[in-house]
Amino acid sequence: MEINTKRAEIMQVCLVTGGNSGVGLMTAIGLARLGNHVFIACRSANKAAKAIDYIRQITGNENVKFLPLDLASLDSVRKCVKLFNGYKLPLHILVNNAGIFNNRGTTKEGFELIWGTNYLGHFLLTYLLLEKLQKSAPSRIIMLASDLALSPSGIDWNLLVKKTPLNFLKLYAVSKLSLLLLTRELSVRLNNSQVTVNAIHPGFVQSNITRWHRLSKYLGLGISSEAGAYSTLVCAISPDYQNISGKFLNSHAQEIILPEIVQNQELSQQLWECSLLWAGCNQQQNTKKINYDGTDEIWGPNSLTLSSNEIAEITQYIFDNVILKMPIKILLKQVVKSFIRFDIGSLLIILLQVFTRCFYMERHLDSPVILQLCEDKNLLERLNAHLGDKLVLWRSELWVNYPAQQLIPFWHQDSYSKLLEGDGKTINAYIALTEVNEDNGFEYIPNIYLKSCQIKGTDPFSGNNFFEITDEVAKKAIPVVLRPGEFVLFTNTLLHRSVRNNSGKVRLSLTLRLTQPGVKVLPGYTSNYQKPVILQSQNSVDPKRISEK
Repeated sequence: MEINTKRAEIMQVCLVTGGNSGVGLMTAIGLARLGNHVFIACRSANKAAKAIDYIRQITGNENVKFLPLDLASLDSVRKCVKLFNGYKLPLHILVNNAGIFNNRGTTKEGFELIWGTNYLGHFLLTYLLLEKLQKSAPSRIIMLASDLALSPSGIDWNLLVKKTPLNFLKLYAVSKLSLLLLTRELSVRLNNSQVTVNAIHPGFVQSNITRWHRLSKYLGLGISSEAGAYSTLVCAISPDYQNISGKFLNSHAQEIILPEIVQNQELSQQLWECSLLWAGCNQQQNTKKINYDGTDEIWGPNSLTLSSNEIAEITQYIFDNVILKMPIKILLKQVVKSFIRFDIGSLLIILLQVFTRCFYMERHLDSPVILQLCEDKNLLERLNAHLGDKLVLWRSELWVNYPAQQLIPFWHQDSYSKLLEGDGKTINAYIALTEVNEDNGFEYIPNIYLKSCQIKGTDPFSGNNFFEITDEVAKKAIPVVLRPGEFVLFTNTLLHRSVRNNSGKVRLSLTLRLTQPGVKVLPGYTSNYQKPVILQSQNSVDPKRISEK
């Protein structure tokens, strides 16, 4: 089948995700043959280099380049767009082709892997390139969907922020349904802008997306990758589709009638708003600085002695070498001790750490880097002002807040009445290792409203109280805003809760629980019970020593 390519006589700038193999490669070849400037965006630089050499060889077009892109990482998407914008070129054709089928797990930000890769990564890529596409108009966006997108009856939002379930096919279908909903939503939003958006079902292609697709060509099943790219190229370069938008085409460029669920305006808008939040598109650059003067029993922000580059290096080390490497032997010993003591609270804490991977307790006991953060000179000076010269560190907690997650949604106070006994003061230190803001951190109720807050329950293991807060009072909550390397101190009277992470980025923080020597720390509700650590003033963390740990 031939394609009407009259419009393509003028060189276009094109970006094809997954353009290193299969339908994506054939799409890139078809665009390059017409003399277009083609960018291949994919994960593997080696595979991209081979694909680019092949495209240049058979098309004679040298204007083919590689953009590193991992759609399972929103940070990678942002970096890809930044690299592309660095070329200072227009963008006329965006082909969202890349996808996975039966992979399992979560994305870097904690979204279900198939949906996060196939849909959310492409959503953010498209959103960040929209302005350039509009300025380059007439331009076109093509989404590679599937006829499986027609099977779901709705979207189970809870599944999108968990690991891939056994029935991965359901998530694949929802990811493609989401692309169809995005196609429809964008076609409405971009109406009269000379930017068209269409979706393609390429058919059962002899590609490498699954084992069966790879075997299909030997069994005489399916169509070639070249045939699978036909409808994509029609939408991308044919003048017949210059003004057609919001359509879903099969492998022969014939329209597929959209089911009612795809035409559901409320659902498509809900997905759009949810995607904006989860990809961090609604977040404005944080320029607001809030001073906490102690009126509400919270003080700061104060800064560690570390530079921003040192904090970034330490944070990456924690992600790579602390969080990913749990102290299995220590946890197993604590499990045995907990069974012997019938310590249900500690068993629960261990299970939560292992299965949620959102918080990690007592890592200062096995990670020198965490301990040295606890001993930062500036931090100790502030703590000494509240508790005196002798500081007893009885607990540390690393908190990892992934996008769309809300770590502790309940309003509570950190009193720990069942874990601390005796006379003495206590204080909590909250250290931001990545940016903390109103979209991903925590918020608290000013003291003047505490009398109207009623206790509705108590944690049986820690003794911490949970409160019932009216919507009116909740609107008075003040967010904690910190730059990486800044910290606040707060007492056990601070009534607070975690904020659902709508920043599109992972938030990492370190919370320290400290008291005075006169307070006894009871054994329980911990994943690694040891005698509390007495903090001594010393030099701050030396990043050069990190690699030695």
